[in-house]
Amino acid sequence: MTLIKNLFLVATLFLSLNGAAQTVKSYLSNHAIDLSKDILNRNELDSSFFNHKLFLLSEIHGIQKGQDIDYTMVTMLNREINLNTYVAEFDFAKAYFLNQYLETGNEKLIDDVFDDWVKQDIQWGNKDFQNKIRKIRLYNQQLKPNQRIYFEGIDHIENTVIAARYFKEVLKDPSLQKISKAFHPLINALEAKNDSLIISISTGLKSEFELNPQFKSVSKFEDLRFALKNCMMINSDRETLLHDNFVDLFKVRNWKDKKLYGFFGFGHVIQAEVNPGKRKSLAVLLAQNENLPLKGKILSIVMLYVDSKMMIPTFAIPEAWQDKGKRFSMITQFNHDGPLLNVEGIADFKAVTKPNTATLFNLKAKGSPYLLKSLNIKYADMMPKNMRVLLDEKGKYTTDYFQYMVLVRNSEATQPVNN
Repeated sequence: MTLIKNLFLVATLFLSLNGAAQTVKSYLSNHAIDLSKDILNRNELDSSFFNHKLFLLSEIHGIQKGQDIDYTMVTMLNREINLNTYVAEFDFAKAYFLNQYLETGNEKLIDDVFDDWVKQDIQWGNKDFQNKIRKIRLYNQQLKPNQRIYFEGIDHIENTVIAARYFKEVLKDPSLQKISKAFHPLINALEAKNDSLIISISTGLKSEFELNPQFKSVSKFEDLRFALKNCMMINSDRETLLHDNFVDLFKVRNWKDKKLYGFFGFGHVIQAEVNPGKRKSLAVLLAQNENLPLKGKILSIVMLYVDSKMMIPTFAIPEAWQDKGKRFSMITQFNHDGPLLNVEGIADFKAVTKPNTATLFNLKAKGSPYLLKSLNIKYADMMPKNMRVLLDEKGKYTTDYFQYMVLVRNSEATQPVNN
């Protein structure tokens, strides 16, 4: 009798686990959208999708398909809800020159920005990102000027020489000639890459800029004030700076009535504290800011990858992985199904997709198992602790961290502008 009872319990447990697996697979199959053709239509999305105010898409830098999906997402939002503000993971100066490119088509502007990323061995220096911006320009040409997509840079200053060039360009405006001399010491410090002098001069100049009626009356006042603030904060904590810059622009650009879109690295868009509770992302900081109307209004979409290649600076990886003689190497070690990191449950997403596809999953629809299911990430011992994002906060589940997920399969790496 005991044997029969034990066999019954084993069979019940097996059927229960198998039923749960079938439920997850069934849910994912019914809430999947194929993005392989780089098309996303409004009627494919949950009706609540557009109720959000800030849409955040994340990537793992250096993987090509992310650039396509970013273009698909921002142009879809532009078409459907007239969203045109693209909050970007680069600084105010590069945003300025890329916006000038969007307006004029002057290839030198886009080349200068990307050449700087290449010289700094930064993954942003790739042809796929560059060509995406060219595609956005072509897309914009079909639109009225007030509908066109433009960039707002909220990241830290990457190259002080380009920041100096920004001030020189903006101050060419005839209406600013009367104040341009006041900026010469700062421009010199930026070109000399003297951080302490940059902070000192910009702090004094910003104070004068805000108090002196002669300065406050000029055109571009807010743009120049914002640039000065970033010079002051050149060595600030990055996540804090991203948050502060967003809050600043939210006020001066009057974003309270606008829909906004941002494209960032994975760690910036997670909506719950990670590692555990020791790190607050940009999304968490924005949601917790009581002066912003964003609590419950941020939608996070993350991209996870399998069987894909990543472009990464050669110096940053072990010798065995390096493409010898190249500034950037193409590796496969950072896929989300191992060997360095493994997302628990990623096999469920693979089971309902095919190779060479990109699939968008709604994880928060009615009956979703991910409302009470975690997708924690396991890391190999060799993964540096400062690169780990642990989604294991007590009482938090998948949709507390992000609400949509894109599984990218078999993507190529981004291609360096110059390798």
